Amino acid sequence: MTGSSDMSAKEIFNDFNENYGKVRKLLDEDSKNDPEHEPYVSKYKAKNILVGMRDSLKNILGIETPVDEIALHAMLGTVLLNIGIIDMETEELTASEKVLSEAVELLVPNASKPEIVIVLIYVCNNLGILWSNREEPGKAKTYLLNSKELYENFKCTMQLPLPIEQIVSPAGDSPIGDIMILEKAHTLTLYYLAQVYGALKENLKSAVYCHVTLRRQLQYNNYEPIDWALNSATLSQFFAEQNGFYQSRHHLAAASTILEQYEENLRCVEGDEVSMANMETFRHRSADVARCWAKYCIILMTASKARLMGDSEELTEAITDLSNLALEDNENICGGDLRKLTFPDLDVSKYENKIGDKYLLTFDDAKVVFLCCQDWLNKAKEYYKLDSLASDYIELIQDSSQSYSYLAFFEEDDKRRAKMLKRRVDMIEELLKHINPVYYLQHCRQLWYELGEVYTDILNIKLEEFNKTERTTPHALKKINNLCEKSMESYENFLNSVKDKDGKLPKKLASDMIRPVISAYAFIGRSSMKRVAAHSPANKPMLLTNIQKSYKSYQAVVDICMADEEAALMMQEEFQLCQQMVEILPIKIKRLQLELMQGN
Repeated sequence: MTGSSDMSAKEIFNDFNENYGKVRKLLDEDSKNDPEHEPYVSKYKAKNILVGMRDSLKNILGIETPVDEIALHAMLGTVLLNIGIIDMETEELTASEKVLSEAVELLVPNASKPEIVIVLIYVCNNLGILWSNREEPGKAKTYLLNSKELYENFKCTMQLPLPIEQIVSPAGDSPIGDIMILEKAHTLTLYYLAQVYGALKENLKSAVYCHVTLRRQLQYNNYEPIDWALNSATLSQFFAEQNGFYQSRHHLAAASTILEQYEENLRCVEGDEVSMANMETFRHRSADVARCWAKYCIILMTASKARLMGDSEELTEAITDLSNLALEDNENICGGDLRKLTFPDLDVSKYENKIGDKYLLTFDDAKVVFLCCQDWLNKAKEYYKLDSLASDYIELIQDSSQSYSYLAFFEEDDKRRAKMLKRRVDMIEELLKHINPVYYLQHCRQLWYELGEVYTDILNIKLEEFNKTERTTPHALKKINNLCEKSMESYENFLNSVKDKDGKLPKKLASDMIRPVISAYAFIGRSSMKRVAAHSPANKPMLLTNIQKSYKSYQAVVDICMADEEAALMMQEEFQLCQQMVEILPIKIKRLQLELMQGN
């Protein structure tokens, strides 16, 4: 009787193993080679086998067998899970929800059993994915938090979970639990929760879950180095934008440390095609992490400038480690302490020691960050070249220009500040020589506008200098007028890029173009008035031309705002100032015209 019972159990297990092996081969191997016109052919074959397995297992459950009922539930739960995943991947979401919900109902009564817990966590995870795909993150969160609770409750039992392969082993040996499959499943739960909280616009909580996911991947050595480094560097950008420079720098340093370790391993492998491809991927992603470092520097300089320009009372608030932010941590993911978002098992001091994480107060502070920024941008430019990856290269030059802008803010000497701004002019003009506006119109627009701003900044420095000087020289006059012309020319290039073939602006500007277009016209109006013309009769024609150009520019602003309510509301201050100038300037123009006529 015993032998007969053992044989029956072995037959059940062997049958499951044979069929499940076919399913896994179809899903893990054959599906990768499915033809384009039948992308799901292997998945459908696997589902047919699984449906047969489901029906057989349900029949067995209805009769007395030598197989433990918990094991049969685990087997059936595994089959239902795979059917649900296939339905989801083949876009049959209603069918997927039905079969996964059936699995939950089957497995929940024995949720704390070693044979059940893993399958049930994966079922709940997939229900979370399903509701995310339906764009219902609230429902997705419910299932994923259920997964999290299942993990935490099971850990308290001090048992080891059993993988399905151990449950259905016909060898007769005692099954061996594996804690790693539980930890891996839980890491996935946390990863999905990070995505769901992002969809719910709970960005800080999403970031914390991202961090915990990364930390667990390191802890259990369950990560792909390139992906891990990119995810850590990307997360650092969020922390920097929240003025969490301590956490941002730490995540960037961790990314660079992991990449450095990966590079050492790569160099130990002979140069076959696979290792060469891996090295190329490494170079690409190292450049991306370098760009994230540069962004860190720029955001730190930006925040420091904003803080210094704000109320003096704010200078006492020098928190750069997120400790001033509140996190509703009712899920106990970081103990409510955002300062703990670090990787304690990873030595990142080599990279952290290169740059600070505190607000900048002096030029010397800013210079250190600026030089770091330039180093990282130069590293990124080793991969991103103008002749092969132009858009990325252009953005690197723009970042470099911005870093000079922030350094200039901290410089108190006007002459040195003007030289820094001139460096921006040189790099932008050199770049514009080499890119075609037909193919890179958006980038050229940004560069023309930025060039106009930089020329205007230099002009203002030179005008201040000029006004302090008692004796003017022709060279100084020429310099100021040339800066005016360059500023206006840059803004006009920008405006011409927005106009149609007939030289007219669109009847209604796109929302993101309202501010730059109106600002460009206003800047042209001001720059034209700043052109220096001595009040001699010989220069009155030039003065008249300058004022007429200003009037035309201010009138363009008034016309745009009169025709577009959105523009008038968005640029209310500029609109009012330009309205005043449009009323004042015609009087000046008429007076000059009269003086010229009388002079003649």
